[in-house]
Amino acid sequence: MQDPIIQIKNINVSYGTNHVLKDVNLTIHNKDFYTFLGPSGCGKTTLLRLIAGFEKSQSGELYIAGQEVSNSNPWERDVGMVFQNYALWPHMTVYKNVSFGLEEKKIPKDEIDQRVKEILALVDLQDLSKRYPYQLSGGQQQRVALARTLVVKPKVLLLDEPLSNLDAKLRVQMRKELLDLHNQLGITTIFVTHDQEEANAMSTNLAIFNEGVVQQMGKPVDLYNNPANTFVANFLGTTNVLEGTIANTVFTSNQGLVIQGLASDAKGSSVLLRPQNLYLEQKGNLQAFSGIVEHQEFLGNIVRYIVNVNNHALVVDTLHEIDKAIHAPKAEIQIYLDPAKIKFL
Repeated sequence: MQDPIIQIKNINVSYGTNHVLKDVNLTIHNKDFYTFLGPSGCGKTTLLRLIAGFEKSQSGELYIAGQEVSNSNPWERDVGMVFQNYALWPHMTVYKNVSFGLEEKKIPKDEIDQRVKEILALVDLQDLSKRYPYQLSGGQQQRVALARTLVVKPKVLLLDEPLSNLDAKLRVQMRKELLDLHNQLGITTIFVTHDQEEANAMSTNLAIFNEGVVQQMGKPVDLYNNPANTFVANFLGTTNVLEGTIANTVFTSNQGLVIQGLASDAKGSSVLLRPQNLYLEQKGNLQAFSGIVEHQEFLGNIVRYIVNVNNHALVVDTLHEIDKAIHAPKAEIQIYLDPAKIKFL
């Protein structure tokens, strides 16, 4: 494992009576692509701005590369931030936008020219250096914002929902380009998003926030497979959570749905069933349930059903294949589950 580059210890941030960050503790290692994930207002952007130096905490400590920087100015922290709206200078060309930070640092002109040309080539903007921001697409503007930040060679790159202004297809393209850039440069990156797909696809590690509290930290696949609580389970993908009791390897929901054959060490008051682990075809010796289709969505690669089973609205995802029948609402169907795929909360 790489050395820690960001250490956040017992950080608290309040605005009047609004306690925005509550005793946050995080360690981010060198070369991580670390994501802060959570709903709007959960504190993730506040923490990013605190790392950048644009916010102050009421208590706690913040270390960057081993140095306590809680009272340091933003320009003293050796971090670079790309804002959600890119914040480009509209009256400056691409070249001038990127060179501006180097000029402020009094870097020699020849070195500025070399570094700007290198970074523009890295983000594939070398042929657009004389254009102005209004002459660029959203993806090109984002690349300019990245180039302007990276050209000063910060230790840490901070990204505040940089894909939120792009259309769906361009978002997918740009997240790949961001990852490629991260891997090529080896720069520690902290990424803020409320989009679970972006977080899962891009992160080496992530922290899930809710109401100013870190709910869980770790690798995306570990958090998805083993969520710490219902909030994490629901935020990291669609899921079915059933409340009830477990006794003698049998789960009985509060609505009377009975699932048998649980592991002998199963315990908890809730079970978690991911939609892709519920099936419409018998596979081996799975437990079967009758249900009524309440709703159906064709999503291209999958068909998503909401099926009423014992007054539970269960979400079921099935892989769509050519000529495979799609069940209409009100159809009576069988669904199947493997007790081994159940998670307990």
